[in-house]
Amino acid sequence: WQQLRGALPLRRIVILLSLCAALTGIESMFTSVHECCEAGRVIALRKQDCTALPRFSSHICSIAQEHCCRALARERACDTGIKVARGHGVCERPLFTGSNWEAQISQSCCDCCTLGLKTDSMGFSCDFQDLQLDKQCSNAAKVCCQKPKDITPSAKGERCEKKETVSLNCETVSLNDTQNINECKYYSWRLCGHICENTEGSYRCRCISGFRLAPDGRTCEDINECLTGRHNCPRGQVCLNTEGSFHCQREIACNTGYKLTGSFCQDIDECALGRHDCGANCVCVNTAGSFRCEQKLVCGDGFTLDAAGGCTDVDECSAHTSPCQPSQTCVNTLGSYSCHANAITCPRGFHLSVNGTRCEDVNECRVGNKCAKHVCVNLEGLYRCECRSGYMFNSVTKLCEDINECTHYPGRLCAHKCENTEGSYRCSCATGFKLAYDGRDCEDINECEDKPCSQECTNVYGSYQCYCHRGYQLNDVDGMTCEDIDECMLPNVCSYQCVNMPGDFNCTCPSSGYTLLYDGRTCQDIDECAAGTHSCSAKETCFNVQGGFRCLFFECPPNFSRAGKGSAGNASAVVRCVKACQESDGDCARDRVHIITSTALSLPTSQRLEGPEEIVLLRTSAEAKQDLLPDEPDVLFDILATDELLSFDVIKGAQNGMVVGVIRQIKPVLGPKELILEVTMKYVQSGVVSQQNIVLIHVFISEFWF
Repeated sequence: WQQLRGALPLRRIVILLSLCAALTGIESMFTSVHECCEAGRVIALRKQDCTALPRFSSHICSIAQEHCCRALARERACDTGIKVARGHGVCERPLFTGSNWEAQISQSCCDCCTLGLKTDSMGFSCDFQDLQLDKQCSNAAKVCCQKPKDITPSAKGERCEKKETVSLNCETVSLNDTQNINECKYYSWRLCGHICENTEGSYRCRCISGFRLAPDGRTCEDINECLTGRHNCPRGQVCLNTEGSFHCQREIACNTGYKLTGSFCQDIDECALGRHDCGANCVCVNTAGSFRCEQKLVCGDGFTLDAAGGCTDVDECSAHTSPCQPSQTCVNTLGSYSCHANAITCPRGFHLSVNGTRCEDVNECRVGNKCAKHVCVNLEGLYRCECRSGYMFNSVTKLCEDINECTHYPGRLCAHKCENTEGSYRCSCATGFKLAYDGRDCEDINECEDKPCSQECTNVYGSYQCYCHRGYQLNDVDGMTCEDIDECMLPNVCSYQCVNMPGDFNCTCPSSGYTLLYDGRTCQDIDECAAGTHSCSAKETCFNVQGGFRCLFFECPPNFSRAGKGSAGNASAVVRCVKACQESDGDCARDRVHIITSTALSLPTSQRLEGPEEIVLLRTSAEAKQDLLPDEPDVLFDILATDELLSFDVIKGAQNGMVVGVIRQIKPVLGPKELILEVTMKYVQSGVVSQQNIVLIHVFISEFWF
């Protein structure tokens, strides 16, 4: 057995704890974790940051504190979003306070609550299962869609609970009632126009008689009973709507030309409504209860009707293109005009005087819009434009043309970009920069002040970089949002099972037979035999296997007796039986089997093997030689029994100059499984088997690979 055990590798280091001490430690651990969770909830109730918590010496306690704080903060943030949706009807980001992730949760629950409110108002079903919303959004939508139900407490099933309270506006509110705060008591003047009713986890607005709730769910608007038919005015009376009610009034008959408006008869303006029969040459004038037609004023030739209704002279010389011959000059007269022969020819820029006796300078600045928005300067026989700053006068076109400062002075006006404008220019900056006070230089923008990142932000020249806390990674699309890393998707994170958490993960081991090492990832077998936690009897031998133990009892077959010291009660897992024949038993004496050895072996399950793996080494007393002479002894090995897939074999080898038998696993074996390997060792000399030994190996294959 010492030879067999020495050939096996030591795969685990086991730390043993007494069962009593382990149970006591677990009980105290749960007590402290509960207290740490309560500490986190108190911090969330104070609206403090859950990422900046006081650290405990226990890592488990710190985890419980942070995640209990975050859980309550998420509930509070979602409740805030639901209240904003019900109170304001909009879900704009400025309405929410707190950290970025809390504001995101509030806005998300606000949007989902709005979905529920709209669904209810349209008469649709409140079942959002087909939309595949996340759990928090689905709950918010259902809460806002479904009508509140009265909850009657039952006397059955009452139990004592620890009362948890929190102080709000100097009043104590129980936390056991799911944080139900009476919003109507503290914020009634801000929530509802008329009446506020508290509900479980929220509130509801109502209106007094004569009013109805507006679409925003808060304010109240008047019901027009006269339009909706909700009045009881008898025939012969008309219904007049009032604020919150109505009253009946005897119907008034108006004379021709009047109409009833409210309780008064109002004149009808037939002229404005086109309800008159005045001809094209007449003008309609409204009168009380009727109208009259007045004759339009007609002007004679050479006169036209002005805006004041009078007749004014027409300047035919200006109104017509050329009323006179090219050699004549047109002179306007009252109601007509006259043509005079030109005796003098005037050069360009001059024209003949009114009496036709001399040439006068033409003031081009008074004719048309010569210089547009610039200054026109009249000169003798011509004109000049004085251009505003940023323009240049073109002597050919006689126009003020814009100066493109960006091309005239490249690289001298603006630090980054120059854009020409009408009469000037404008400087701009590249992305990540802003224009300085001088209007030309560019300075870096600290984008981190606007908190664009969900967790950490570092400003860089012209841009910024987002970073995430441990356990998170940046979103590949926006580069700003930190997403939880699912460490459980990585290979070989845990020996057994991995449970992902926001920003972290936990490894677990099988429910029995294993314990988690200090690295928090590796599962190690518990040696129940060494710890004394097995259930084997005094006659049995406890044999530790991976994930458990086995109670073994090996007996020698007939004509064999147990070799070695000790009794059956304290024997090891290896039993060596030596042939012990009776004096008269010739068949027993002729049997070549001299020794039968029974032992046990624990192996992990294996799904694949890169090559044969040696598991047992059988030592012999025969010397190993490369070339044996015909009369020299030799040892032959054979495997008689294995599993149905023939997953094991035995080969002959040498170690320290002696012949050894090597039992190998050549195929993967999936556990849990138990099988017996039967191996023979034949001592041969001159072709004759002089002695044969048998080794029976009870193989226990674990369910797991570790």
